[in-house]
Amino acid sequence: MRKAGYILFPLLLAGLLLSGCGSSSSLKKNRETGQSEDSRLIHSLLAAPEADELTASLSVNVQGNRISGQLRMRRGKSIQISASVLGLMEVARIEFLPEMVVVMDRYHNLYSVCHYADIPYRNELGLDFEVVQALLWNRLFSPGSANQADAATRLLVQRADEKGIFSIKDMECGYTFTTDVKGRLASVSKSVNGDKFSIGYADFSKVPGISEFPAELSVSLPDKTSVLGQLVIKLSSLSTEKKSWQDRTQVSRRMRQVTLDELLDNLNI
Repeated sequence: MRKAGYILFPLLLAGLLLSGCGSSSSLKKNRETGQSEDSRLIHSLLAAPEADELTASLSVNVQGNRISGQLRMRRGKSIQISASVLGLMEVARIEFLPEMVVVMDRYHNLYSVCHYADIPYRNELGLDFEVVQALLWNRLFSPGSANQADAATRLLVQRADEKGIFSIKDMECGYTFTTDVKGRLASVSKSVNGDKFSIGYADFSKVPGISEFPAELSVSLPDKTSVLGQLVIKLSSLSTEKKSWQDRTQVSRRMRQVTLDELLDNLNI
């Protein structure tokens, strides 16, 4: 059970589950054009993905241990991440809902319901459902913003280098986002009490219903959770086909509700 437990805490932080300064002279050459390009870049990365739903098989490599599971996301409604033994029996699940988080330990028949305020580093990272959703959908965000237009006013674009890689700074919460040469969101990071939380996105591939989606996420956690080191999450069998899974998992009567700390203790996290 220790290996299965590894998957849950990081995804509480990430979605489990940040700045290079470019030269301002290039922007000054054509300020109006630069501002227009900046606006297009920000809005393209803030825009909702083309699909409302995404499912995938996932594998996580942490400290040489490989964990398999499933990822299910229905935009604006639910994010479900499960861990399995030998890819057959589900032993743990975390479910992000707009108003709460549900964590299930099916092996010990325990579950916990908590609010985003109970998640470690919630205040430092500004975690809520919208942030977790953006992290896992590979979207730009600004914690606490009312809408995309509000978020856009908080984000400052800086050209990072001559290759066209940009750095985008969230002026309200301190997140830094970087793009790749194709203008895709390549990383997000933030300093947390002198340490660093970051997610890198790679292995972009075409998925029906979405132009491109990252099949690999590299997650680095703050020092308090350094026992987990860096997580590499790989996705496969990605699909945007609408399926019949429930937004909210029905908790079995056999399961006993406990605090989040008690549940994580049982998972040896």
